[in-house]
Amino acid sequence: MDMGYSTRLQRRFMWWFFSLSIIPVVMLTGYFTWSQSQLLINQAHQQLEHERDRNYATITSYFDDQVRAVINLAASDLAISSGGRFYGFPHAFQQLGNNTRQAQRRLIPILQQSSSQHAGVTAQKYRRLYRRFHHQFQAWLARYAFNNLAMFDLNQNLVYAVKPHPMTQDNPSLKRAIKQLMSLPDQQRPKWVRTAFEPHGSRTMQAWYLVPILKSGQMQSILAIRTTTDNLSATLRQRQRPESGLWLINQNHQSLLNSWVPHSNQATPSILPPKHAINAAFDGQQGVMSPSQYAIMPQLTAYRPVNVAGASWALITCTPQKSAYQPLRHSYAISATLVIVVIVLLVFIGHWLSHRLTLPILQLTWCAEQFAAGELDYPVTHRQRNDEIGRLASALSHLKHSMRARYFAPSSTIKHKDTHVHQSEGIHRRLVNAMNLALAAWDGDKVDLAQESGLWRVYQDKGSFQTRTLDKYLHVETVPKTPRWRNVVRTLDFVLKHTSEQSPHYQSLKQAQSDIQNWVSQDKGRR
Repeated sequence: MDMGYSTRLQRRFMWWFFSLSIIPVVMLTGYFTWSQSQLLINQAHQQLEHERDRNYATITSYFDDQVRAVINLAASDLAISSGGRFYGFPHAFQQLGNNTRQAQRRLIPILQQSSSQHAGVTAQKYRRLYRRFHHQFQAWLARYAFNNLAMFDLNQNLVYAVKPHPMTQDNPSLKRAIKQLMSLPDQQRPKWVRTAFEPHGSRTMQAWYLVPILKSGQMQSILAIRTTTDNLSATLRQRQRPESGLWLINQNHQSLLNSWVPHSNQATPSILPPKHAINAAFDGQQGVMSPSQYAIMPQLTAYRPVNVAGASWALITCTPQKSAYQPLRHSYAISATLVIVVIVLLVFIGHWLSHRLTLPILQLTWCAEQFAAGELDYPVTHRQRNDEIGRLASALSHLKHSMRARYFAPSSTIKHKDTHVHQSEGIHRRLVNAMNLALAAWDGDKVDLAQESGLWRVYQDKGSFQTRTLDKYLHVETVPKTPRWRNVVRTLDFVLKHTSEQSPHYQSLKQAQSDIQNWVSQDKGRR
């Protein structure tokens, strides 16, 4: 046997098996990975949108609570009593000096809670008023997390402040807001006004709430309450993931939240808000930008507009792509590992199958070629196997012994056997011809012919019907040595009863039946 040819055939079989097996595996794995990646990407986007909407609810709730607290303070007895014209801070401020400059100079040590040589009898009323209301305003500030509280009279003079600061009265935005509020008619005057957020220090943004103090429908003074974004930033930071970034950006592209951008080990910002998202939020849009939509940094960005009390801001939430797509990388790693494992298994299985199937077939083929050449001494292997290869080996072994017995038998015996074989082949061919004619007349349905005639047994094998005995009489090679010619004759009779005389099969069936009967009669005469 040619071992080189055997090796080539084994390799060819192995690679054909590998190719046909790996294609559906790769296709199914690729489809599963693609569908799973789309699901994980959508989950990452939805998670970032949920985080953005949660921050949006926190921000709007924070400012709504501030507005509600400011309005309630302006309507309370604390603000009305301390800000009234005849008995509040504005009237007491007028009694601190003969003019506004002298009153302001005497007001400063009182607000700073220090003694001064300028404080005289005229300051006693203001001090009593200060001791009465100052601690209440301090407690209110601590309860609502505001930064400062100040009061202005109708002449825009600072008459009281919880935390005195030189910039309180000289703040340009605050002065413009007070002037605008006082210039409005009573019917058009709003309940509150808030200035725009401006930088206060290096990392804080501040704004002032202005509310008029009314008495009998008339404005007595103006209460100014300062707020910063420190408390809002601290509240959001507790809920935000460490690697994520959050920005609340105003029209001047300034972030209202302090110290928010995460930094890497090199002390540089790891993520930044993209301008595309900021502009889209200011245009009233909301959504999620993936890294492929811009070329700034590998990150996911969720954006939406925020409208609070007439102020339009852009809320931007970012998270690094590496963190957002972590489950996606795990899915890719699992898919790649699965494909590698399947490839290794298919290689081993293909090698095993090629060795178990190809080599025995080649050996048996070589065996048959040797028998055809007259070499009957060649051994037949693999007869102990229980599969089709074992059956083939057993058949070759029987063929080998039959050929040896035939070739080495005496001549008289061979002649007798040849005569017997010739006679057997005569009846066998007649039976096969008759059964094929009967089957053709019955439209070729073997199972129906066997069931309707009741002459042949029908077997059920793996959910289908088989006619094993009838099948033996359809080929000369499979007809038994002692055939059941009577069953064949009865089958012809049954088919003839159900066949019209005008049918083209009728005369052929009659002729086949007559041939079998004549041969049986002659065979009995010879005996």
